[in-house]
Amino acid sequence: MSPPKKVDVNPKEQTILREWRELVEEHYLDDIKHLKGHPDIVWGFEVSHAHIDEKETLRLEFHINPTRMLKLGTRIMREQFEAQGVQMRPVIRIIELPEHYLRRLDTLRMRDRNRVVSIDVKITNVSQAYGWLKMAVYECKRCSTQTHIDQRRARERESPGFCQPCFDELLEASEKGDASPRDLLPPVFKMLTEECKYEDVQDLQMCQVTYNSDHHVLNTSTRHQILGTVNDDLVGEVLTSTYARVNGIVRVQPIPERTFAKDTRRLLSIDVLSVEMLPLED
Repeated sequence: MSPPKKVDVNPKEQTILREWRELVEEHYLDDIKHLKGHPDIVWGFEVSHAHIDEKETLRLEFHINPTRMLKLGTRIMREQFEAQGVQMRPVIRIIELPEHYLRRLDTLRMRDRNRVVSIDVKITNVSQAYGWLKMAVYECKRCSTQTHIDQRRARERESPGFCQPCFDELLEASEKGDASPRDLLPPVFKMLTEECKYEDVQDLQMCQVTYNSDHHVLNTSTRHQILGTVNDDLVGEVLTSTYARVNGIVRVQPIPERTFAKDTRRLLSIDVLSVEMLPLED
């Protein structure tokens, strides 16, 4: 497992990192120690929402910016794994969300984009596992500087527009009047395939399910469906025709059957954070 990159953080992020470190040390340090020597490469580490709720900043950030909150939490979790000699890469799985996160599929709207929700569903279809380029690494052919660019799934791959060191050098040369025609040429990049980061994912087709207090299914609505995506340790773990409470972040994606590149129509989907099976009976 490669060490986390050193990055500058603002005061708000420093607070988030501190509270994550406190949370892990207070509740999960022993669990991490027991993972030493485990042969897996990736480990889905379950974190109870009740523990997040104890931390003021984490509680608020999970509600308004869950992506950033989890990214910073993963950084702390990786540090703790390495400190305890655990070689696996951790993936945080938030479980046991309160009931106020529970939503029906037919109530989700575009305004819910980037919010965390829980949905009770029946898994109607599970795709083949596939991979995607999560972070591309480029090298400038002129100066060999590497540039890392995070990608978006099912979108056109993004590449760097300029090389910062080359740009700084050109700016300095221009101020001195020493810029040559060659310096004015745009930089050329090559992608370092072996340095890029990839992720295993799987798509889930889910439909709305309603049930009574005795956990008997009353209705499964094929009219109200949504696509969810699981990654890493959850790939291959979710089965068709099972009932589950899916916790995830609402995303917006282009419609699959779009007929032109700039089609503005969009569909909702779920980036799955965790899956908790429901003990339902037909």
